[in-house]
Amino acid sequence: MEVELTRVVGFLLRQGRREPEFHGRGCFSAQLCNFLVVIEFYWAHLKAMKPNILIAVAALLIGGAGGLLIGGAGNDKAKGTQSEQSGNLPARTSVTGRSGGTSESAAPAAPRGGKSSGGLREILAEPGQTNRIMSLLEYYSDLDPDQFESEIKKLQGLPMSQRMLAMNLLFSRWAETDPKGALEQSRQMGFPEMFMARAGAVSGWAASNPEGLAREYTSNPDDFSMGPGGRGSGDTVAMIAGEWAKQNPEAALKWARTLEGREAGDAISGIFNEMAQQDPGAALRMATGLSGEERGDAYESIAESWAISDYAAADKWINSLSGEEKSEARFAAVESLANVSPAQAAQETNKLPEGEERDDLVAEVSREWARQDAPAAFDWLTESGSESAVEEGIGRVVGALSRENPERALEYINSQSVGEVRDNAVQGYVYGNRDAPPAETIRLAETISGEESRQRAVTRVAYEWAREDPQATLQYLETTEAIGEESRERISEMAERAAAGEEVGRGGFRGRR
Repeated sequence: MEVELTRVVGFLLRQGRREPEFHGRGCFSAQLCNFLVVIEFYWAHLKAMKPNILIAVAALLIGGAGGLLIGGAGNDKAKGTQSEQSGNLPARTSVTGRSGGTSESAAPAAPRGGKSSGGLREILAEPGQTNRIMSLLEYYSDLDPDQFESEIKKLQGLPMSQRMLAMNLLFSRWAETDPKGALEQSRQMGFPEMFMARAGAVSGWAASNPEGLAREYTSNPDDFSMGPGGRGSGDTVAMIAGEWAKQNPEAALKWARTLEGREAGDAISGIFNEMAQQDPGAALRMATGLSGEERGDAYESIAESWAISDYAAADKWINSLSGEEKSEARFAAVESLANVSPAQAAQETNKLPEGEERDDLVAEVSREWARQDAPAAFDWLTESGSESAVEEGIGRVVGALSRENPERALEYINSQSVGEVRDNAVQGYVYGNRDAPPAETIRLAETISGEESRQRAVTRVAYEWAREDPQATLQYLETTEAIGEESRERISEMAERAAAGEEVGRGGFRGRR
């Protein structure tokens, strides 16, 4: 259970690293950024929760990832600070029993007594995140199927984080009794609610009847797309296969091997992640019967789960491997461990001989560690990492450090000579420290030696500056050559609107570093 939660959180946070401004909350996708911020905030508190809460949270994270990680951009209407969102942890699961049947639709859940303490908004106003999660679980489990559709209207106008929580729970519960109906209803909704609802419907269907969902997916994969114009995501097949593996891993594996390309790999990963949580030995015995990429995918998944429950045992097994299988399993194990205990992951990384494998892990562990303890991650990276490792990891680490100790971050930047390490550190500072004065930060961004990276960083700061001081921004735009013409026009328009007294929100910048 904790292993599953750890795996999912790790996956989500790894996606966050693909978003250049994750910690600055200016991600390519505003919804994704908000979602990741909430998850990261809670991660330090989740392991203290009761087991049933952990299950609920893990279920949401698995399904909720699909809509927000793949769904794309949109306006983030959530309000309040990170701490204000602390009572609105996205969580989704079924509190009813799971049917093991093979029909296309899941059997109706057994009725529960009226345990919810009040209406939806009363529940969301309850003090304490644990109370809210459990109350929502009970509230939706108490509903009759004919009430599901009317509940959607109650979610309108809620802050983004609350809508994520409630929407996923509602559609997950809906899918327990009428999976096709829940999925069809999700298609009728607007953006971005459609993706939240669809993720909930798919996860609820997978938990209650994975075999039926697998057949449906195989016949109509486009119906399970989590993003515009895309097929069903790897997260979907991994979810189906993982849930099926709880009931019949052999059947799940047989289905996974009918898929093609990356979908097959994702499904196999879902199976062996699930198996390794329960019995790593059984997972290994099944995996040894595979070959090629299939076995590699299985070994990586086993390493991820096993490293958290018993790293010493996982490490002993990894050392029995050879070649690419060994290096990939090692990376997966240490990366997974870093999500839970980055200091221990650092110790394990230090044992490795110098080389590319060690460098990659130093960078990876330092990035994970920076979210929990930026100064410690910075010290370890700069003292233990090779130039290659520092170059790869310094951007994320300095970004985190700049929010805790901007003076130290700037001191490090100023100590570096022109090159990739300094460029990456500057980008980390620019994207990470939203509290720094834009007029100062933009001058720092101008010192990035790479033209493309410099232009993106300067553009990012200019958007912020346009909101805070539109007149100064307009003056800057008249003289700078560090911003492309298209971006210059958009920023100028934003600054003119702000100068006229219009409220302009974040989200204009869509670039990546």
